[in-house]
Parts: sequence; structure tokens; C-alpha cells
Amino acid sequence: MSNYKLASSTWAKEELNAIQSVIDKDIYTMGEGVQQFEQDFSRFLDKKYCVMVSSGSAANLIATAALFYTKNPMLKRGDEVIVPAVSWSTTYFPLQQYGLKLKFVDIDVETLNYDLKELESAITDETKMIMVVNLLGNPNDFDSINGLIKDKNIFLLEDNCESMGAEYKEKQTGTFGVMGTFSTFFSHHMATMEGGIVTTDDEELYHILLSLRAHGWTRNLKDNNPIHVKNKNKFYESFNFILPGYNLRPLEFSGAIGLEQLKKLNFQ
Repeated sequence: MSNYKLASSTWAKEELNAIQSVIDKDIYTMGEGVQQFEQDFSRFLDKKYCVMVSSGSAANLIATAALFYTKNPMLKRGDEVIVPAVSWSTTYFPLQQYGLKLKFVDIDVETLNYDLKELESAITDETKMIMVVNLLGNPNDFDSINGLIKDKNIFLLEDNCESMGAEYKEKQTGTFGVMGTFSTFFSHHMATMEGGIVTTDDEELYHILLSLRAHGWTRNLKDNNPIHVKNKNKFYESFNFILPGYNLRPLEFSGAIGLEQLKKLNFQ
């Protein structure tokens, strides 16, 4: 019988040099390294936008929150959301904290993901969203799930914190929903001390995420964005708050380390 460690370090001199490069610059909050990592990770996933945050749990939190602040809110308090019976605590807690009604659906013991027959039975006219969790590297059957909601006003949100690099029909998990979340905690596929990522192709959600990540302010929004008309006075925009946000920014260390870790990913 073989024994396998739950987690082991993948760091080498490249990551240590990345840490030293941040120290040399003497700028530790998120900056150029985080921004470059977001761009590189977007290319890795073939997605338009990525927002790096302080943890995978934080990624789930602002992904959930963002759905309440679109121009036409995608969710409201009391909406029914389907969730799998097995996942990590912070898959569920943001949904509960935002007042959503969670409906638990049993899993298939072979995949640890949704039992598709149980999922089909659980979907009602009240269902607004399905939280899809790809557990322990196992992709869900997205063709079947999308088939179940084909003619319904239901969307998917993906928690892919345990399955970075997994694929369903040559498409990476974490890219099937309106947003997907990832974790870069030590025991996951990529380790950046602590860290998380939200990815999306939706420009409105992207800018909402940017605002929510940093206090709800507007200073990180692009000049041309769909959620706020920016004042030409940059000082004004440095202290303009439009959403009830958080401080979930990653350290610059995490972005710099992530750039080196991303080079080592090889799922072929």
C-alpha cells in the first residue's frame, strides 16, 4: 500500500527569487505582479477576465456578491439555489450569508459530483442558480447539466477550487459557468501562500468584482466600464465608493509567486 502526502511544496529558487523581487521593490499590496498574473491566468483558461483575491473562500464570497449588484440583479434574497451535498464550508456560507435558499442535492459516490437523476428531480420553477462544484479533480457532466436547464432561466456558478486543470471534453473546468472560482492555497495545484481567483467572460461582473474586492471603491475600474461613469478628477475616484465591498486584495507576493507557479503547470 502506497502513502501519499496531502500536500508537498512545489517551490524552488524561482519562487524565492519572486519573493525577493517584491521585497526589493518595497511595495507589498497588490500591484504589477498581481495584474500580470491575472492576465496570464486568463490566457491559461482562455477567459476574458480574472480577478485575484486573498483566498478561494474570498473568491466564492465576491462571486456570490457580484450576482446581486448587476444592473438587472441575477439573484435576490430568498432565491432558490441548488448546491451539492458534499463540498467545502465556504461553498455554502456566502450563499447563506446573502439570504439565498439552499437546496441540497445528493452526490454520485463514483464521481463525488451531482447525482444527475437527483439533480433533475430537484430543479423547479423556483430554481435560479446551480452551484456546480468539481470535487477533487472530477469534472461534472456539463452536457447533461446544461441539458437539464436548457429551456429554463437558470445559470451555473462553478466552484473549481479543488480542480484546477481538470477538463471536460477538452475545456477546462471553472470556465463553464457565468463565473468560476479557484484556490491557490498550499495544498492545491498551484501554491501562492494564500490566494484565489474569480474568472468570467462578463464585463459587467468583472468590474463589479474589481470594486467589491477593494472596499467597493472605483479607483481600480477601467475608464470605460459598464457600472460607473468615472470622474475626470482622479483624486475624487480614489475615494469614491459605490458598492458594499470588502478588502479581499491579495498580496503582491502572491501574484509574483503565481507567475512562477503558472509556468510549472502541466496537465498533459
